[in-house]
Amino acid sequence: MSKALLREQHRAQSTGWLRATLLVMHLDIDTLRTMTLVILAFNGQAVFYVVRERRRLWSSRPGLLVIVSSALDISIIATLALGGVLMAPLAPSIVAGILAAAIVLALTMDQVKGLLFAHLKMA
Repeated sequence: MSKALLREQHRAQSTGWLRATLLVMHLDIDTLRTMTLVILAFNGQAVFYVVRERRRLWSSRPGLLVIVSSALDISIIATLALGGVLMAPLAPSIVAGILAAAIVLALTMDQVKGLLFAHLKMA
């Protein structure tokens, strides 16, 4: 049940970004595809760090390999998106906004997970 709730919260956040691009930011389809890739990559990292630990997100340090692979994932995707390599370029403010939203998503999901585990006496 908790994975389904976390997945639905992740989907809602991603859908919100897509609506904002169409209605407010007026991005073309190629830029929207780039933005979708960045959202999926950054939110994937957020979800990974929330579900890897039963307790709070920060209660145990991830291994060096996990940290390095996450940093590489975010760096490579951001570099490709900012430079427009193999995709339409994104503005730095958009990439930074997506990163900030992914951090908020991780903290929110972690809070929900904590409340849900306490309610279900799973902690």
